[in-house]
Amino acid sequence: MRGDDDVSTEGSEGRWFTKPRYRRRARVTKVTPVTTTGTVRVGFEVVDDTPFDYLPGQFVGIEHLFEGSGYRRSPYCILSSPTGERAFELLVRVVAAGPLSVYLGEASVGDEVAFRGPTGRSMVPRDDDDDHELELFATGTGVSPFLSLARHLRAVGSTRRLRLWWGLRSEDDICLTDELDGLAAASPHFRYAISLSRPSPEWTGLRGRITEAAPPGLDTLGDRHFYLVGNGAMIAEMALALSDVGVNEKFIYREPYFDASHDPDPTTVAAIRERFVAADVHSSYARSGGGPFDPGRILAAGRTRKESLSVSDLFESLPGFLDHREGRKDGPEA
Repeated sequence: MRGDDDVSTEGSEGRWFTKPRYRRRARVTKVTPVTTTGTVRVGFEVVDDTPFDYLPGQFVGIEHLFEGSGYRRSPYCILSSPTGERAFELLVRVVAAGPLSVYLGEASVGDEVAFRGPTGRSMVPRDDDDDHELELFATGTGVSPFLSLARHLRAVGSTRRLRLWWGLRSEDDICLTDELDGLAAASPHFRYAISLSRPSPEWTGLRGRITEAAPPGLDTLGDRHFYLVGNGAMIAEMALALSDVGVNEKFIYREPYFDASHDPDPTTVAAIRERFVAADVHSSYARSGGGPFDPGRILAAGRTRKESLSVSDLFESLPGFLDHREGRKDGPEA
């Protein structure tokens, strides 16, 4: 998620600065702990005279002066949905290594904060794509823009189908289920599932990381758009696996909150790729039994998808390409 030039990703606070740069002002209206593991919900009302309008997926940048150290800045995706009011909410994970998150988690009602925005890309899909279901993948506080999006689409009467896959560590990290359950009960177009990577023995829901739990639950891929928000490792691995099995890159939306430059391990991506059960899209990968190497098939896959071939495509096709050039054929020797 891009903020201004000082901040690259949400959850990764900006460097120390000696001068203020954020001119907008908002007053804290509530600070509500929602988990025992450090997640808080913070409400604000905008108190400056500048218009305040936003769409789901956009964010604000928060700035605070730490005495003796300087200013700290970080962007946060907006949790609330647009209502026309001059107010917004954030979902903040308080971590000791992030002074700004600690400040927000300990803020008092009535405190004023400096901010910029809203800015960033909207997640609201185009009307001409309303036949595509949205598969929403979130880790941690990456669920924020998806709640905003789901509430907004319901408010405007959209019939687009949405399914949220939310990855957390343990039961202690689960929150916002009253709202999620309310959305699911009020709309036949919204579903959600939580998967825990470190569940207790009593947990009866999905287990494992999202990259493990979600692929077996996707019966089709070609009629869907994929939004990936949160952990940069999850995003890089899932995006590459989706591309490898044949999903067009333009249908994969990415917003890393941290670890944005993660370099996915080919073995990990291959394992994710093999978990997909859908067979309605095609790629350069042979699903069963391999088959003779066809360099034209590799190039055609890239042209069909209107994108450059992934590193995994090229890596896996290299042995066959070398065999082809040397005149060897697949199968036993005559």
